[in-house]
Amino acid sequence: MRRALPLIAAAVLLTACSAGTPGSAEPAPAPTAAEPTGLVLPPRPRELPLDDVDPCALLTPTQRETLGLTDDSSRSRSTAPGFVGPACSIRGYQPRAVAINIALVTGSGIGVLTGPGATTDDITPITVAGFPALLARPASADFCSVDIDTAEGQFIDVQFADGGRTPPIAQDELCRGAIEVAEQAVTTLGIG
Repeated sequence: MRRALPLIAAAVLLTACSAGTPGSAEPAPAPTAAEPTGLVLPPRPRELPLDDVDPCALLTPTQRETLGLTDDSSRSRSTAPGFVGPACSIRGYQPRAVAINIALVTGSGIGVLTGPGATTDDITPITVAGFPALLARPASADFCSVDIDTAEGQFIDVQFADGGRTPPIAQDELCRGAIEVAEQAVTTLGIG
């Protein structure tokens, strides 16, 4: 529920499409630290600060084409508690409708998701492009999120949602899409 309002707003404003090959999550490497909920995250391979990064620039035109997205995007600012920072929504329509939102959380670390009572989502530790991440499956099956720990006190929140067409997209497929977008965004960030 913690993401419902920003997601609903993004879904109403924009829809997106992905025709790319689903991404893959790697199992998390050997743990080094336990978070308060017992989730264990591996260390970051290096710092990728999000200060002064344009969230809409994290997917290049080539990546957007591969993912089946349009070049249209909408910049905004996430104000959800624990998720404050610049955000970008991207849309597309074929062959399926999905809404993608990328938020750069610059005021709190990924621990905001692992503290006691922080979320009701089903959280699984994964790695994305070598960085520690969390795959979050909410009870609402119309979206899936990936949160990537890129720097101390900062993370990228990728939401991948069904665009509202019939039949709805299965949550497993939405999670694969979220992982693929997250991998592309971290790759672009690491090159820049």
